[in-house]
Amino acid sequence: MLEAALWVTAIVIGLVLLVLSGDKLSDKIVEVARKAGVSPLVISIVLISLATTLPELLTSAVASYQGQTGMALGNALGSIFANIALILGLAATIRPLKATKAAYENSLVMLGSFLLVIALSIDGTLSRLDGAILLGTYVLYLRWLLKKNARRDLNVEGTGRTTVLDYAVLLTLGLFLVLGAKLVVYGGASIAEALGISEFVIGATIVAIGTSLPEMTNAVYGAIRERGSISIGNIIGADIMNALVVLGVASVIRPLQTGASILTVLLVLTVMLPMVASLRKTQGLGRPMGLYFLAVYSLYLILMFSGVEL
Repeated sequence: MLEAALWVTAIVIGLVLLVLSGDKLSDKIVEVARKAGVSPLVISIVLISLATTLPELLTSAVASYQGQTGMALGNALGSIFANIALILGLAATIRPLKATKAAYENSLVMLGSFLLVIALSIDGTLSRLDGAILLGTYVLYLRWLLKKNARRDLNVEGTGRTTVLDYAVLLTLGLFLVLGAKLVVYGGASIAEALGISEFVIGATIVAIGTSLPEMTNAVYGAIRERGSISIGNIIGADIMNALVVLGVASVIRPLQTGASILTVLLVLTVMLPMVASLRKTQGLGRPMGLYFLAVYSLYLILMFSGVEL
């Protein structure tokens, strides 16, 4: 009985942390962007995606170190898919997301990052050299992003001077999102286990969605507050990090056998390609696209529970 109360308490505290930090984070991104005279998209892509992708990064790194290379690979690929199909699908269904041309440009980098992972995986392994290439590509991307936006914002005056404290607050709020998600996953998984629900179902639902709660909370708040650039920027940044940094770090620690089926790759492409196309055509994601993403994610769950190997 005491254990059950502990699990419920963990879920409640986790949800409170997610709600409060998600609310504050959305406001802080806009505040810092205005002070610095830069786009909220850039802050979401660089800083917030770093904070919210920590669960995936740590999970894949530890799994690779322990020799569980399949988990390391599956965690990164699964997160890329869930970020678009589930999280952006949910956010765009709540409220159509508006972005900028910069979001489309960075979505091309996201697509290119995923295609690079596929190309390096053709021989059946992501080697340490492949991992170094992925990490090097991310460094080059950051350099390009910061230079491009520095040029773009030369004529944009900030409303004040940003401080180290401003960026520390951003990262701290992002880490609170991660902590909230960990508490929800711990409580939910423990209750499900006590009720006799299989580990497979727990992993496929509570844990998988739980590790994406930081991105989900940030994206949903961005949608509710009509800050589509924040929602889309966080997901683009998180998916680039998953492809280049999470898989890069994991494969540098230990070469990964790329046993993911063609079906997994195709599922990712069925949501990533329409996302890029929509950002190019409309500079946003409408409700029909959000509903399409959720439908594809539902298909994924049906296939998984039907025993199809993904």
